[in-house]
Amino acid sequence: MSIYQQLNEVKIDLMEFEQQPLSSLEKKRIQKKVVKKLKLKKRGNPFGIGAATAVLAIGLLAANHETIANMPFVAGLLEGWNNNRENENWTQYKNIIATTSTTEMGDLTLNEVIINYDRILVSATLQKSAETKFSYRHHLHPTLYIDGQIVEKADASSQSIEQNSEMFMIYNEFKLQKPIEDENISIQLVYETLSTPANKESAPFGEKLEQPWTFDFTASQLAVQQETVVLNVNQSISLANGDSLMIERIVTTPISTTVYYHGADANIVLYDENGQSYYWQSGYRDDDGKGYQHFASASFVNRDLYLQVLSDEEPVSEKIKIPIVQ
Repeated sequence: MSIYQQLNEVKIDLMEFEQQPLSSLEKKRIQKKVVKKLKLKKRGNPFGIGAATAVLAIGLLAANHETIANMPFVAGLLEGWNNNRENENWTQYKNIIATTSTTEMGDLTLNEVIINYDRILVSATLQKSAETKFSYRHHLHPTLYIDGQIVEKADASSQSIEQNSEMFMIYNEFKLQKPIEDENISIQLVYETLSTPANKESAPFGEKLEQPWTFDFTASQLAVQQETVVLNVNQSISLANGDSLMIERIVTTPISTTVYYHGADANIVLYDENGQSYYWQSGYRDDDGKGYQHFASASFVNRDLYLQVLSDEEPVSEKIKIPIVQ
């Protein structure tokens, strides 16, 4: 068993520590409320909607307990980032990297990578040097290479979460222009751009680092591919104001669900057979009305989903049942 796995399986009794201001559950409740209020953003936000609302499920570990607070390495799980569901386990879909690169800014450990259809999710841990200034407002933006070629991303989001004064969880998500068909993918991640409160307006996404962190590895997406369903729906939904919305395609994986549409500006909500609602975390709509809404941690593989359109939290369409058949 690797040190990565051992640390993630450590059981800690938190009863002896002082209660934190917000529990993980409370933060998730707040997240759901915020997501409901969000409007669709045009592409170009370097941090993405998901970065603004993401919550780390492993949470804050006893800030007053010196031993735990200053542990040199605790790997943040991708299940805990941008996730509304409890007890998610994506172990079988992950690529465990657990490799560290060192520069004058500190040690960056690449923890986990998941290739999720046309998205790549990455978690890393930064153990900064004493001289390095870093906070939750500092964002690292890796350049992505596949098979030695730089990849033009359709969108990207990032987040830095402070674990203690010296350690930060670094999360990134890339949306690709199209999915990659290969089962095994040769990837290079070069963490070479840093955005700060002072330079975040600089293009692109900040300023280049003199000493980047570089990681080379091969990642598999077979487990995700085997459970991914691409459903051509092509169904029109009539809205209460007379507009219509065409649901073109739905892609559901064991990690997430994405709805592609064109037509009216819409707030799409998904429901499972038990009536649990799922709200989108990121989306895009162009001037011609073509767009998508991405539902992180909402998987409907081998489950029927129900789709409804809301306006100001009120339904403006009927619930449409969409069978998902693998």
